[in-house]
Amino acid sequence: MEQLLKAIKGTELEPAQLNKVLLQLCKQLERAWKVEDILNAYSPVAREVLGYPQVWLAVFGEREGMVTILSHRSEGEETAVSRLIQSIDIPMAGDPMIDEIMEGDHVVVVEDARIDPRTNKDIVALLQNRTIINVPLVLAGHSIGSIGLGTYGDIEGVRPPKTWQLEFMQAMAAHIAVALDRARFMAARKRAEDDLKTAVEFANSLIHAMQDGFSVLDIDGRQLDVNPAFCAMTGFSKEELVGIKAPFPYWPQEEYDGIYEAFRQTLAGQFRSFELVFQKKNGDRFPVVVNPSAIRNAAGEIVNYIATVKDISERKAAENIIKFQATHDELTGLGNRRAFEQILQQLFEQTRNHTQQHVLCYLDLDEFKVVNDTCGHAAGDELLRQVAHRFNASLRAEDHLCRIGGDEFGMILHNQSIEQAMHIAERLQQSLAAFRFQWQDRSFAVGVSIGMVTLNQHTESVGVLLQSADSACYVAKDAGRGRIHIFANDDPALAQRYGVMEWVSRIENALSNNMFELYAQSIVDIHETTDHGLHCEFLLRMRDGQGGIIPPGSFMPAVERYHLSARVDRWVVKHALAWMAKHIDQIGLCSINLSGQSLGDPPFLQFVQDEIIQSGVPHEKICFEITETAAIGHLEIAQQFMNRLSNFGCKFSLDDFGSGLSSFAYLRTLRVDILKIDGQFVRDIETNPINLAMVKSIHEIASLMGKRTVAEFVENREILTLLKGIGVTYGQGYGIGKPMPVDQMIREKD
Repeated sequence: MEQLLKAIKGTELEPAQLNKVLLQLCKQLERAWKVEDILNAYSPVAREVLGYPQVWLAVFGEREGMVTILSHRSEGEETAVSRLIQSIDIPMAGDPMIDEIMEGDHVVVVEDARIDPRTNKDIVALLQNRTIINVPLVLAGHSIGSIGLGTYGDIEGVRPPKTWQLEFMQAMAAHIAVALDRARFMAARKRAEDDLKTAVEFANSLIHAMQDGFSVLDIDGRQLDVNPAFCAMTGFSKEELVGIKAPFPYWPQEEYDGIYEAFRQTLAGQFRSFELVFQKKNGDRFPVVVNPSAIRNAAGEIVNYIATVKDISERKAAENIIKFQATHDELTGLGNRRAFEQILQQLFEQTRNHTQQHVLCYLDLDEFKVVNDTCGHAAGDELLRQVAHRFNASLRAEDHLCRIGGDEFGMILHNQSIEQAMHIAERLQQSLAAFRFQWQDRSFAVGVSIGMVTLNQHTESVGVLLQSADSACYVAKDAGRGRIHIFANDDPALAQRYGVMEWVSRIENALSNNMFELYAQSIVDIHETTDHGLHCEFLLRMRDGQGGIIPPGSFMPAVERYHLSARVDRWVVKHALAWMAKHIDQIGLCSINLSGQSLGDPPFLQFVQDEIIQSGVPHEKICFEITETAAIGHLEIAQQFMNRLSNFGCKFSLDDFGSGLSSFAYLRTLRVDILKIDGQFVRDIETNPINLAMVKSIHEIASLMGKRTVAEFVENREILTLLKGIGVTYGQGYGIGKPMPVDQMIREKD
């Protein structure tokens, strides 16, 4: 080609010579695999044969809405800017020259680009264009681009093409169009191949980096590939696994049936997750989840099977822990109430068709509260662990022992008569009687009360069985503790017990139908004569529906025994705050009693805060009374409860103070404003010098700690005089004011 061009340079060619040049160009275009190759092929022809030094190739549609000049070549004098331009994109919209080129039916000639209205004057100035010739590249009736030729600058000047040049350009464009289409196709295929290669490499890198195992099988079930995680999981190398068919070496023989069934379903095209057991090379078993799927060809036929394999040993271990925790007591390791009831249900169902008999026992520790209150929860927990161990040692392997409550245990003696169960229960009590619980430098004796009931074909239900055992245990405890009581339908002691249980329905009715009533008892400042508003303690009564009032001593034992305290306390808090809101200008400080059960009820604290905010009662007028034993028995919860509401602005009073053996030790950890001295020390201080000294000591220590004191059970004027001499802040009792309905108290205050 170069020799031919040199030979004809500068001369006007004959048709035969032009055909020869065109033939040589076609041969070069056949080897043009890239667009740049096309430009390199026809650029010399444009310069040497046609005499135009500026040459370019434009392609439509490479970028949406743009015409891309993939390369720009020129010779001779040009600007520094034009030399730097190798590829530019020009917007197609609104460009009249591009619109004319895209019509594709003629060569577009601009004799002088500086003045022709079709040209972009900014680009013309930048490239110093003069004559511009664009020959459309048309293929199958569509314009796919153009080849461009032209002059630049004043040296080249204006030089429109001659007829033979136009004809040659069009002939050359036809061949270039084919070459351009082929080059674009090859470029697209190359991009697709590169994309596919990149995707495959990326997929392989992902598979290689996967923490889960990955396996590939052919349609016959032969293992084609595994990733490093699969090898690490099973302990087998890739060489040991690739190329083999089932059964694979990581299948335990005992699991063949289940694994083969999953394998068969997968090969049959049933793709779902399977939980299986695999075996390491060293023989260790481990659970896995296998997720199979398939690779299909264009016809939808399966060509390979793939599966991800996840080791779920940790998840299974966690599930086993959760299952264990769901049915076992964390402290003692014994079964919990749920497990206990499940066992009873199974035995109950067995006795429907068999003449078996079992014995159910409820066991309640007698001195647990003493240990828990005086030594703290850590001591109480350790006592429960040691007692549970002793109880277990007294039972047979087929019997069951569960912890069903705080210090309550349930025992099931399988296939035993009451007489046999009595021997076991007595042996258990004797073992416990010989036991001394040691905590630091202290020693405690512990007993147990036991209630028994038989489980046989006459048992009505598991619910009735549990209720009967609970009632028998309650009677045993009431009889003096350390006793064993056997349930019987005609037992008078149980009849009395059921009388207590009947209160549950009455309490439920009172809660549902608002049959509780608020009473109050005055608390007076022994020293002040100035009236700061009503200071009282709210008390609870129940209406009997016939105009009478039931005292709390009748229903509160059932409230506490059957864990209704939190619900009753919610009623009291709600109604007490509502009453205070109505009489806000007449009250100074009102105390609301809370039970230990309410302190242990997690949502109760939020309930109280919400009620206080909703009532609008000033927080400093609200005082919550908690008994000393309740506070100590729920120490951490009490601290949290007191801290939250103290920060809220409420006050706290510690009721029955002095009844515990370690009162002052705990007092420093609780945010208490007022101490209510236990009435057992106050009621006879005029005749009992020891109790007088106790009251005086409690008040003095409370004063040193910045706390006020209330003396309960102030029954007469003599006691009040002594309390005033000691310096006790407040007095409360029948000698000062009796309990009365809250509305009556506010009227008498007025």
